[in-house]
Amino acid sequence: MTLLINLTPLLIAAIGFGLSWKLRKLWVAAVTVATLLLYFQAQPSYMPKGQVTRSEPPAFTESEARIEDRNSKPMPGDERDQRMRDAVKQGLDFKQ
Repeated sequence: MTLLINLTPLLIAAIGFGLSWKLRKLWVAAVTVATLLLYFQAQPSYMPKGQVTRSEPPAFTESEARIEDRNSKPMPGDERDQRMRDAVKQGLDFKQ
């Protein structure tokens, strides 16, 4: 919907100037310019009116929590290989 509202002046200009070019009438171009001026005066602005006062940000207290690295670290290659060798030696656990 906003796109259509924003494209309306382009549509008015294209139709008006296209007609003035096709009909070779200067008054059609003048009416188009007048219509665009009226449209821009009548269209509501999306910007805030007046002065906007800024509020103060809240005061934050300093945290005493430690920063902890919880990312998982990759296992060293030697340890991984040893775990795989141990798993092969133990074999699979089959329930009987």
